[in-house]
Amino acid sequence: MTHGKPRHPQSQGSVERANCDIKDMLVAWLSDNNTTDWTVGLKFVQFQKNSSYHSGIRRSPFAALFGSDAKVGLTTSALPHYVIHRLQSEDDLLAVITEETTSDEPPAVEPPAVEQVTAEPPAVEQVTALGVFCTTVIRVTAEPPAVEPTSPLSVRQKNITSQRKCACEAQLSQAERMVKRSRRNMDRGNVGNNVTIPIPMVDRGRGDPRNIMGIIMDIDENDNYTIAVKSGILSGKYTRNQFDLCTYELYSKDHVTTDRIVSLRTAVQQESKSGGQGFVKCNCAGSKRCQTNRCLDLHHDSPFGGANLELSSCSGV
Repeated sequence: MTHGKPRHPQSQGSVERANCDIKDMLVAWLSDNNTTDWTVGLKFVQFQKNSSYHSGIRRSPFAALFGSDAKVGLTTSALPHYVIHRLQSEDDLLAVITEETTSDEPPAVEPPAVEQVTAEPPAVEQVTALGVFCTTVIRVTAEPPAVEPTSPLSVRQKNITSQRKCACEAQLSQAERMVKRSRRNMDRGNVGNNVTIPIPMVDRGRGDPRNIMGIIMDIDENDNYTIAVKSGILSGKYTRNQFDLCTYELYSKDHVTTDRIVSLRTAVQQESKSGGQGFVKCNCAGSKRCQTNRCLDLHHDSPFGGANLELSSCSGV
């Protein structure tokens, strides 16, 4: 499961949603226990979060990982219910556990005997040279099927595999429902439509616009869109909820570049009038400040002079 990049908060929706839920649960635990020691409550919140039913995978995360529900208290243990009801203290529990540990193993139960079935096929008559009919009977003996021994470890492994497979199928079903809902609520884009893509704050400078305009170049079978802008084709594919369709067709395919692939930040920097993301300055000092070709080129290219230069130094150049 991909949660996105650390510098791109828009792609970390699942992580941020989980953090909000954990924060709310931790606040409730602190209020119920009248304490401020939140580090102690993290263990209880973690267990409650992992053992709760999840509608996406249709089971708890604990069951999807370990193949069985979380064990809470003696009611979910292997002890019989009539033994649990008779327990009055911890000494009674220790006595029951010690008794089961020291008791002899129960005798092996032999499987019921399987009777051999003899099939009596109809007699086959043969004619000899003397005209006498001879009868031949063929007896077929069926052997009992072999019973493979099953260990608790193999049963647990089968349960884990089954639970994980069902959880994966439930996630795929949830994704299909999300796609259907998106298609119902949003108009589908076509190849050649003009779109505007929101630019994250980490990818744009202070003087850059909030959106960048592009054209839809391709749509795959999963409704993922390939978008091209003036500087090239944007790396990665976009879903319908990541851009807006333009009312008017302002760009054509002649206005975009399709011979190279660029990132969104690179595309914004090339179309920016203020240098793009980041405001750094020159680190040169002294009487010969900014006299090398490197710093002079940076000063010349920057519209703001030394206020938007790449961090550099003339020493050693």
